[in-house]
Amino acid sequence: MYLKTPRRYTPKGMRRRLFNLKWWWLYVLTPIVIFIGAGVWQNRDMIRQPIEQWMATQAANAANSLATLQAPTPTATDSPVNYLIMANAAYQRGAMDEAIRNYALAAEGMPNDPAVYFRLTHLLITNERGDEALVWAEKAINADPFSPLGWAIRGMALEWDGQYARAVASLLRALDLDPNNATALSFLAEAYTDLGQPGRAEETIERALVINPADFNVQRNHGYVLFWNGDFDGARAAFERALQLEPTQAYIAEALADVYFRQGDDEAGVALLRQIVERNPHNSRAQAALAKALFRNLGQVEQARAVVERCVALMPDSVPCLSYLGALQVRASEYNLCARTYERAAQAGSRDPYDYYYTGYCYTSIGDCTRAVPYLRQGMGMTDDPETLIDFRDALASCQVIVTLVPTAAPESAATPTPEAGS
Repeated sequence: MYLKTPRRYTPKGMRRRLFNLKWWWLYVLTPIVIFIGAGVWQNRDMIRQPIEQWMATQAANAANSLATLQAPTPTATDSPVNYLIMANAAYQRGAMDEAIRNYALAAEGMPNDPAVYFRLTHLLITNERGDEALVWAEKAINADPFSPLGWAIRGMALEWDGQYARAVASLLRALDLDPNNATALSFLAEAYTDLGQPGRAEETIERALVINPADFNVQRNHGYVLFWNGDFDGARAAFERALQLEPTQAYIAEALADVYFRQGDDEAGVALLRQIVERNPHNSRAQAALAKALFRNLGQVEQARAVVERCVALMPDSVPCLSYLGALQVRASEYNLCARTYERAAQAGSRDPYDYYYTGYCYTSIGDCTRAVPYLRQGMGMTDDPETLIDFRDALASCQVIVTLVPTAAPESAATPTPEAGS
């Protein structure tokens, strides 16, 4: 038996169509696609550039995204202007170490601003950091060689370092750039005073006073010129005006206190020095000046020693405080202590030959010439003053070291250590 597959049912009246309507969209869209494709081909050069730019942009974005995922989180950096603001605020409070630190950070971010370098260098000079001051003074000139500020502050740095001739040359260069720069003129007057030229100093400071009497540098150096010319009343008035203009400058207050002492106003001098120390405990020069005033002017030995001992505890490498503490120890015949104290002053970089002399003196007093002689030789090489050389010669002779000096007419001096040593 054969199985017969039934035929598919077809309704009556249905006929096979020539075109199947299921594919009508193909017939309509094909010519359109061909037309668009032909247009693209004919304009392929115009279309290629924007497409390539778009693809390059997308590739760059993808690369940046990957790099950002792998890169560390960036750290925020402070603007140099913020450092400058913090430095000025610290300066107004009298916190000079903090001010110096922030001025240095501001200068690094403002390398072409000589005014920032000027303020920083001035603070370094007046806060016993002369070696650093000379470095920053050169940077001030490099910041703008045509600004008188750099040459002026370099002149002050050299003057305070004892290089008077070089200081004058630098200050004259500042005045070549600006003949009416009162600050440079005041520094020049100070240099002329230290060179022993009082006439030039007076003429120069008078010019500065005419140009800008409101500059505290001008008033301070006016007082300096008058002081060394013996006019203590005039110096006192000038220093007081300078301190009113810039009350946080301790070195001006110290100069004023010295005038008070010379005029017999000891209580006023000590009170002023106490104010400086309270405002800035890290001002070791003011600490030593206070100790000297307490001992020398008021006879308060124990109080003086307490001041310098606190100073040394706070600043172990403070040359002024170490030197005066050593002097007080010599006065008390504490030779073991003074030998180590003066040795610390020498190792901290003291430039005072008598710190080396007293190191040797104290070691000699305890019979230790082995340690005494090197310091005596080193200190002797730091001076050409005839009387000081005689002191060193005699100290070396006590250790059986014979030194022959060039004969001079200067009388021999008795090298008795006093608390004023190292001042």
